[in-house]
Amino acid sequence: MKNKLRALQLRSQKSAAKAAAISAGLVVASPAFANEEIASAINASLESGSANVTTVVVGIVGIAAIALGLSIILGLMRKS
Repeated sequence: MKNKLRALQLRSQKSAAKAAAISAGLVVASPAFANEEIASAINASLESGSANVTTVVVGIVGIAAIALGLSIILGLMRKS
């Protein structure tokens, strides 16, 4: 009887140790997943922001080119 009781105690201790190891692993791994999600969100926003900046710069350069072209045309029309 004592042997059976001891065997059950050892089995419960082993399963408790496994459960503790698994839960500790999950707790340790969960911040890593959160950091990866945050990093991917930051990278996506940086890419989107750089695309927006590129669009704005191209727009400003285009408006400047149109304004310069119109001023040259108007200047040539006044001279003639």
